[in-house]
Amino acid sequence: MRYVPASLVAGSLILMIMLCGCTTPVPVQTPTTTATLIPSTIPSTVPTTPVSRTILPQETGQGGLSSITWYLIAFNQGGSSTSVLPGSVISALFDGKGRVSGSTGCNQYYAPYQATLNNLKIGTPTITKMNCPSPPGTMSQETAYLTTMQGATTFSIDNDILTIKDSNGRSILTYSKVPPGVLTPAPFTGTMWYLNSFIDVKGRIWTPGITNPISLEFDSDGRLTGNGGCSNYSGTYTTSGITLAISAPLATTPAPCPDVIIQELETTYLTALPLMKGYTVSGNQLTLSDGTGQITMIYDLSPW
Repeated sequence: MRYVPASLVAGSLILMIMLCGCTTPVPVQTPTTTATLIPSTIPSTVPTTPVSRTILPQETGQGGLSSITWYLIAFNQGGSSTSVLPGSVISALFDGKGRVSGSTGCNQYYAPYQATLNNLKIGTPTITKMNCPSPPGTMSQETAYLTTMQGATTFSIDNDILTIKDSNGRSILTYSKVPPGVLTPAPFTGTMWYLNSFIDVKGRIWTPGITNPISLEFDSDGRLTGNGGCSNYSGTYTTSGITLAISAPLATTPAPCPDVIIQELETTYLTALPLMKGYTVSGNQLTLSDGTGQITMIYDLSPW
């Protein structure tokens, strides 16, 4: 038997133990993870939060007022309606954001405004500084227009016609969408009509003179006003299609006439006017008739 030293045996045993520890893997236990599902608190349909928006007064209920160039037909001056001077163009554009701008027939202007439902308020205008001597009366017309527009209280739109009224319900500005020079029938209401001539019940032809014109205006609220050559008059009316009914007798504010012929003309006219039963508008001409063809009144837009 071969002798093996004890120290060698011990070392061998230690070496074997070490080799066994290096070559034998130690299994690792992987912990099992259980996923816990948490119910979602977010609804499938996310409600939309309403977005509040401040509506400026001038944005509400403008009823077709804004974003249109309106051309002035007539304006109130000294208590009566006056047509725009031939050859001059007065316009207004309401931008829907509180600013109205346009031409006075000479200068450009702009002004603040507020429109709520059918209410309208126009502030003090700012204008350029041009002087326009032609046509005669342009500058006084400009002043009257810019002053009158600041009295706006309400407005209404009927087809192509914009009518602006003051706090007394009186029409002070009448506009059209149709540019000047484009032939279109003048509106029956809101237009100051001037008598050209008329035939009375006796077949006599009457023609007012230049110095004492006879006028007539139908308001959209069923009232009519005018001047008979000397006296102012007023009344009410109704229409149905082209049928017309005028109240009788008409109210008058007596005023002295320069002579008996003009006084007779006025009396005859004011007596015949309530007899009118129908009307037609052709271009810038208004014709009233009694329905039988016996009495006919012809008006246009010019007092001369």
